[in-house]
Amino acid sequence: MKDIEDVFVTLKTGSNEAREKLPVHFGTTFRCVPHYGIYSDLEETIAGHRVLNALDDVTPAIVENHPDFTYYQHLQENGREGFSEEQVAQWSSAQSTEFGRDSPGWKLDKWKFLPLAEKALAAKPDAKWFVFMETDTYILWSNLLEWLSRFWSEYPYYIGVQMQIQETVFAYGGAGFILSNTALKMLVKKIKMNRRHYEDYTGDHWAGDCVLGKVVEDAGMHLQWSWPNLLAEHPNDMDFDEHFSSPTSQLWCHHVASYHHMLPEDIVQFYEFENKWRQMNGRTLRHKDVFRQYLLPQLATLQANWDNLSGEVRDEKSSLEECRSLCESEEDCVQFSIAGPTCKTSTVIKLGRRSHTSGMEVNSGWMMDRVHQFMDRMDASCWDEAWIDS
Repeated sequence: MKDIEDVFVTLKTGSNEAREKLPVHFGTTFRCVPHYGIYSDLEETIAGHRVLNALDDVTPAIVENHPDFTYYQHLQENGREGFSEEQVAQWSSAQSTEFGRDSPGWKLDKWKFLPLAEKALAAKPDAKWFVFMETDTYILWSNLLEWLSRFWSEYPYYIGVQMQIQETVFAYGGAGFILSNTALKMLVKKIKMNRRHYEDYTGDHWAGDCVLGKVVEDAGMHLQWSWPNLLAEHPNDMDFDEHFSSPTSQLWCHHVASYHHMLPEDIVQFYEFENKWRQMNGRTLRHKDVFRQYLLPQLATLQANWDNLSGEVRDEKSSLEECRSLCESEEDCVQFSIAGPTCKTSTVIKLGRRSHTSGMEVNSGWMMDRVHQFMDRMDASCWDEAWIDS
């Protein structure tokens, strides 16, 4: 991958997750990445790799006085060992709200986006492309590089999965987003000219990727929408029947360049699959290939201790066979699950994951003949659209 030399990768993490989620990348997604920086809220070394402090250049008055930085100050003084097991357990199980996750590490995370833009440019000012990702982001590098080769790197590109908060359209951080060299220079110039304004704006906001999108907008640039080439989802949780722009424009036939919400074990499993695919096929990986070659072999008539994320509750006093029969009797039902006596069905095929529900066995099944019919229908519904690039 010669073009990878033109890329600088910024991986954003936090001390609350770095030890568990970071090491897997060094043997998988970062094996062929020569230029990268890892940034957190605590400077340390993990698996022999230096993790830098993303927040060491935030205006001292903000650090001293903003409540989001109380956690950060304690972390700098005492390290992660300065927090009790009860605190860590409470934060790890914190609920998500409409304004993000209710934990101090998550609230601090929004402050990292603008400093990381500056740090990335300073780290490799001659890079053509700057890729920003998180520890649960999976980048398919050969696909991404092929896609980026379609863009003129000297244009101010800001590329990512489109999201919107109020009037600001921005790139969702978890899916990974990309800035060209020109775009990053324009962004950093804007930050430096109005640093205190944007720090105050960050303090009043809740989503750092939206804050960065606002600065991009203020700098005169606009987002290059990139779904479904970049994705904010895990392949096990996706609806592969999604379309965009029009009912005839399907996700199914497009190439894929990223996934999100990937646990370390997911990253290893998908990395092995991607490598085998590249060795055995001359084609660039598409969503339909992921479904057929990665997900389909894991689907079965019945899977014990598995939750396939069927969402519609049909019967709360059902047996396994009754639940299966109910799904079988409805033409559009493609899968079912039963947890205790509760039967759920779905018209959308999803793999899901192993069930960890305490004290209650969850079993799942798929109507495999309908799964194959779905694949045939999807193949006939779209051409090989490839990339979003305009």
